Amino acid sequence: MDWDQSTQESAIFRFNGIGKAWDWEVDTENANYDYLMGADLDMDHPDVVQELKNWGKWYVDFTNIDGFRLDAVKHIKFDFFNDWLDYMRNTTGKELFTVGEYWSTDINRLNNYISKTEGRMSLFDVPLHQHFHDASNAGGYYDMRNIFTGTLVQSNPIKAVTFVENHDTQPGQSLYSSVEDWFKPLAYAIILLRKDGYPCVFYGDMYGAPGITAQYDIIKKLIEARKLYAYGEQYDYLDHWDIIGWTRLGDAEHPKAMAVILTDGPGGSKWMYVGKKNAKFIDYLGNRSEEVWSNSDGWAEFKVNGGSVSVWVEQ
Repeated sequence: MDWDQSTQESAIFRFNGIGKAWDWEVDTENANYDYLMGADLDMDHPDVVQELKNWGKWYVDFTNIDGFRLDAVKHIKFDFFNDWLDYMRNTTGKELFTVGEYWSTDINRLNNYISKTEGRMSLFDVPLHQHFHDASNAGGYYDMRNIFTGTLVQSNPIKAVTFVENHDTQPGQSLYSSVEDWFKPLAYAIILLRKDGYPCVFYGDMYGAPGITAQYDIIKKLIEARKLYAYGEQYDYLDHWDIIGWTRLGDAEHPKAMAVILTDGPGGSKWMYVGKKNAKFIDYLGNRSEEVWSNSDGWAEFKVNGGSVSVWVEQ
């Protein structure tokens, strides 16, 4: 705790003589990050553990939720959630998809946590968010070929929950690392229209929040494009420092192909394979007005405006 009433002293105190100690397996930031925000729970005490199990079961029963977002997991003894999540899933009979917030841009720490919790939960892809923040503030000089370098969606895609912003990254918050407005359509295209990762859309980006401009229309269109076209095999064209893209070829139930192209700098074009011969494509976002036709080999030259994104969909 951080307050001694008897002496009116504020410091970080640990109970003495009863075997209390910092948990050893927590994040090593600040040497040991077991203590956070004025209190520390003893995850070795059986009564504490059982009470958290009781609370969790009551919460699921009361709200009928289907999963959890677990806050600040790097400050909690890593193996606690192994036991807790097993208990929650066994006693409720629900799958309970779970994502943990382990705030670190170090991919090795994220993958270590996933390993220590034996894949019981996904994690937010903080390194990818940091890349979005860096790219949006680089004035067009970010190397877009590296947008996925060192990210969770690259190294462990099945456990990656991708996001652009959240409540902690917006202006005035403790982890402020806001993504500039002009780049958000590019970032949301990346998390919504690719095959890997579980995308998480921030309410503030859709509807507005303090210091954040609502971008409802563009995000809604990208969500629609995901629902209608983001299926099947993916071909990547992440080979230019400004202009990158990828295509989705569709599947049996969603046969229409899609090509996504974006740039943090000047406009331009890319030849990309869409697997359809002599097919017509239009920009679903309306940023480009012309039609694009694929050739007899299933390739087409797709264009994009400067600092923008276009989502070309088969007609």
